[in-house]
Amino acid sequence: MSDPARRRNIAESLARAAQALAVAEAALAIGGTADAISRTYYAALHYLRALLFARGLDPRTHQGAQHLFNQEFVRTGLYPATTNKLLASLQRMREQADYDPGMIFDAEDTREQIAEVREFGARAAAILRAEQLLES
Repeated sequence: MSDPARRRNIAESLARAAQALAVAEAALAIGGTADAISRTYYAALHYLRALLFARGLDPRTHQGAQHLFNQEFVRTGLYPATTNKLLASLQRMREQADYDPGMIFDAEDTREQIAEVREFGARAAAILRAEQLLES
């Protein structure tokens, strides 16, 4: 992946993450907790992909993205191991939100998930800035 392509992919992934979080908050504001959970997961996935693009990696599956994230960012100490639990929990909840019509999500828990993903994204942006792959 060329440097301009890598930078473009990083920027697009970060933009998609921000958009997904905005949609999650809008859904939550009108009582759509399931939709908010789903979009929150995708925000995390887009942040994760931005980080992987920084390493020249372009995973083809969600599971592959999480595996590579673990190798590149958790095992190296850039993210705590608890991040893997967050990502796995978000994925499980997203699947329930998308496919189990009887599943009900608590609004406060959903707000907490959004906040955790914002934190995840802020750390991603800090790493990308430190690696000079993101404007200040």
